[in-house]
Amino acid sequence: MPRFAAQLALMKRKDPRRALFAASLAATLAFACASRAEAQEEKLPDRFGLRLGGYSVSNADTIARLDANNGPVGTYVDFRDTLGGENTAKVFRLDGLYRFNEHHSLGFAWYDLNFKGSRVLSESIEWGGQTYPVNTQVDSKLKFDVYKLAYQYSLLHNEEAELGALFGLHVMRVSAGINASGISQSQTESATAPLPVWGFFAGYKFSPRLSAYYNYQVFNINYQDRFVGGLQDFVIGLEYRLFRNFALGTAYNRFALHLKAKADTTTLYLDSSWNGAMLYGAVYF
Repeated sequence: MPRFAAQLALMKRKDPRRALFAASLAATLAFACASRAEAQEEKLPDRFGLRLGGYSVSNADTIARLDANNGPVGTYVDFRDTLGGENTAKVFRLDGLYRFNEHHSLGFAWYDLNFKGSRVLSESIEWGGQTYPVNTQVDSKLKFDVYKLAYQYSLLHNEEAELGALFGLHVMRVSAGINASGISQSQTESATAPLPVWGFFAGYKFSPRLSAYYNYQVFNINYQDRFVGGLQDFVIGLEYRLFRNFALGTAYNRFALHLKAKADTTTLYLDSSWNGAMLYGAVYF
């Protein structure tokens, strides 16, 4: 650079027009290099993102109890050990995010899980005011329908990192039931809980195409003694943008729920948790 400056000064003394041409050429080359670098680091679209893929749940663990409000207290039932229930499932899961601007966005998700069980009881259980005696063949089911919607505010958002807080609803419909056709007894209870959640999220770009993200939601509620409980939902993932509008990603999810849902005739108690792995494709616009 000093050598170029010296040559330019010498050219100014000999021929001002040549010096002006050389300076203009140098500025043009510098601008072209800068423009090329900016093009290489072009920001990829992310105003609207949609992730769709497989959600594989493992190590699902559920303990439930169904009481008759005017009858005897029910028995705590381990869905796997007592009822022979499944503890794995593979389903589709949908997640998405819409950004209004760099600070305000709306996130959403949907999936449903179905677990089934079948076993001859090794002990008598009380479920919803009915007694299922020892050696009875029972079939059972456990279902979760999950809808999530959250407003997100980015406290920090630049080309590399994002950090913010969220508030929203975790709407979950839970259904648990036992059927013993041999003794003509069956009892299923369902509850829909619009659970308010809060939490925080973060994202980091290792490069324009490779990024990691984190999302944590939690709630505790006691609504008129009808809905009582708590929830924790944790997701961490890694994503690579193969093309401008398409990416592949993988993520880990940990979910835990404690719930008491009181209806007119019965009260359902539920403690449930699982680990989940996601493999998905994503589109961005």
